[in-house]
Amino acid sequence: MKKLLFILSLFFIILNTVSAEGIKTIKQPYKITASDGFTINATLEYQKDKTKMEYKTVVLLHSLGYDSQWWESLPQDLLNKGYAVLTIDLRGHGTSVYNSKLTRVSWKSMTNKAFEKYPDDVQAVINTIISENKRKFFDNWAIVGVDIGASTGICIVNKMPNKPKTIVMLSPVVKSKGLYIPVKLAEIDNVDILSITGKNDVAGKKAERYLKKFAQSAFISYTSESKSTGMLMLKSDETLANVITAWVAQYLK
Repeated sequence: MKKLLFILSLFFIILNTVSAEGIKTIKQPYKITASDGFTINATLEYQKDKTKMEYKTVVLLHSLGYDSQWWESLPQDLLNKGYAVLTIDLRGHGTSVYNSKLTRVSWKSMTNKAFEKYPDDVQAVINTIISENKRKFFDNWAIVGVDIGASTGICIVNKMPNKPKTIVMLSPVVKSKGLYIPVKLAEIDNVDILSITGKNDVAGKKAERYLKKFAQSAFISYTSESKSTGMLMLKSDETLANVITAWVAQYLK
């Protein structure tokens, strides 16, 4: 029923968008040392409210070759709605480019074994936030990921004490740099998924059809009017951030 209501309401999303650019937020940086010494940088941002001890949180995991600066208006839209937003630069991207020897490492030169550490990196960031905060951020949360970021999100679901309520996948992939997700997807229950592809994204739609066979809960497809793929869809389709926010809002009550 939730999915039907979501589809029917897409035409009204823009009309119901609330602007709150003047809100005050707390932006908390995190620098996590992974098990192999690689430094992972992340930022948790949420509305400033001394009386609030629990936040609904959305974790944003970027795509291959990009970083957390490419989310366009989505983080602000989520903040405006009262959600906490966790952005993580995956290893080899953005500010997460230093190994244990303080040598810069780009994703372009990383092996598949390094990419396979993405789920552990993200889990380490989340566990650190849980352990270092009196406020609760991961009792009620969701994941939004793009290609390898979406695959990373799928891989951590069953490792978390509280599973995310839903996952949004942009330009999904079956296998990327050593992360193969069909089996992982088949192991997840009670987590609905929204898959988003651009109208010309042939590879994304093919992966979407294949992955849907493994989903144990609802797997809803949405086609953006964007001719782009991945994070670039957020730039060329100005309604997409609102579509994602509206989907997340069904689950983070």
